[in-house]
Amino acid sequence: MEPVPPPIPTLRVDKVKLYQGNRQQQSPFSKGKVFQGVITEKNNTQFILDVDGQQWIADSKAPLQVGQRLNLQVTGTKPQVTLQILTDPLTQKIGKSLHLLINEGRLLPGTLALAGRLPAKNLSSPAKDTLNFYSSTATSFTQTSPQAQTAGSHLAELLTNLIVSTRENNSGQENLPAVSSFLENLLQTLPEQDPARFQIQSSLSRLQSLAQNGSVRQILFDTNNPATKEQFQLLLQTIGEQQTGAGQALVETLVGFFSDNDASSPAPLLLNLLSLTAHLLESGDQARPKNADGPDLQQFIERLGTNFEHLLAAGKKEEAAKTLKSTLLEISHNLSENKPLQQQADQLTSTLELFQLLQIRLAGESVFVLPLPLPFLNQGFLLVEPDLHQNGQEQQGDRNEKKYSLHLQLEGLGNLRIELQQQKTGMRVRFFSQDTERTKFLADHRRELGQWLTAAPLESVQFLTGADEPIKELLSYMAAETTGVLDTSA
Repeated sequence: MEPVPPPIPTLRVDKVKLYQGNRQQQSPFSKGKVFQGVITEKNNTQFILDVDGQQWIADSKAPLQVGQRLNLQVTGTKPQVTLQILTDPLTQKIGKSLHLLINEGRLLPGTLALAGRLPAKNLSSPAKDTLNFYSSTATSFTQTSPQAQTAGSHLAELLTNLIVSTRENNSGQENLPAVSSFLENLLQTLPEQDPARFQIQSSLSRLQSLAQNGSVRQILFDTNNPATKEQFQLLLQTIGEQQTGAGQALVETLVGFFSDNDASSPAPLLLNLLSLTAHLLESGDQARPKNADGPDLQQFIERLGTNFEHLLAAGKKEEAAKTLKSTLLEISHNLSENKPLQQQADQLTSTLELFQLLQIRLAGESVFVLPLPLPFLNQGFLLVEPDLHQNGQEQQGDRNEKKYSLHLQLEGLGNLRIELQQQKTGMRVRFFSQDTERTKFLADHRRELGQWLTAAPLESVQFLTGADEPIKELLSYMAAETTGVLDTSA
């Protein structure tokens, strides 16, 4: 993907020349002076800048638009006049964090990866409930390979052999390569956004670092971590519920081992491998997971915590505590001595806070932005704005009508913009893809669209080209004509 510039990049106007013929006029530019200019013409990177009725030629690589008003400050006069676009603090802060949106789809997998690495510390009940909710939601939203249950059974067999070898007074080292090889092969077959990829990568990393420093028993079992037994029992129950021979054998082997070794507890690596086994077995069960529906998506979005501060201000502390932002803040506080995990929690929190800043920033343009950090999307958000006629006037008789547009980036389909317009007679939908090949592919599946659209009858649908990267389309709203200032230091 092309590098995405900050919404308002660092900008200096490199050249300013007198534009009105050869007639000399007194320059209005003195160092430090602040004034307002208007872009009246544009030709590639060259613009005509109107300052108090005088027109000047200015060169800039910034995404300026004709009609845009700029607050400017003179930062230099020799050898050429240089102008800097002034900014507001909110837009500046967004510019410095915008890179987090490039991997927006990794918010949920990143959260699950963090949860899998948490040491045995007590989280509050709301935080545990939130992590469990997003763990189950990840399974509902993520498409998995139809061979997932076979893979889960094979991993269960490998783990059973590994544990049995430790009970027979063998080191078990000879069975580790088979586990590592299986995980490496599995990593190549899973979809890019499958949250199980993070579990696999974490397990491989632990295997490589621990296998050189101890026996298999030391790698899989821990005598100083009794708090993990509750999580361990839940995983055994989940694996046992799948009714597979390999899963049942693994459960029986582990129950037998811990019956003979009361002082032992499962180590983080074993918990990670068991969680992966449970995920694969569940994903391969045709009765599970259930397809995510509208209420699931609504709860997924509402519990992110983009309204976290609003809930606290309204006295709704219990609702605020059930959000992902609250959970990440709690993890960061509890792990203040574990810098790598704390930094991971803080980065995830920063992504959520960027969503909040974008909502505040675009609210000034009468635009509502709803982030869609779903694991099957590289990038995604929904924009809601007033539905205006081409002449800029609101529809007569329907002043509250809204225009909805989805801006998505998916693996394979690439950039996609979907515009939705609700009419009394049905729904009008326009699909914009990034090229003609993808447009034709979407058009070939038009009949399926009518089956999935259940809220209203499909009145009309169009398939067009012209979709850009979601982040770039978002920037176009932030650099719109109504925006008076741009960030110069992001």
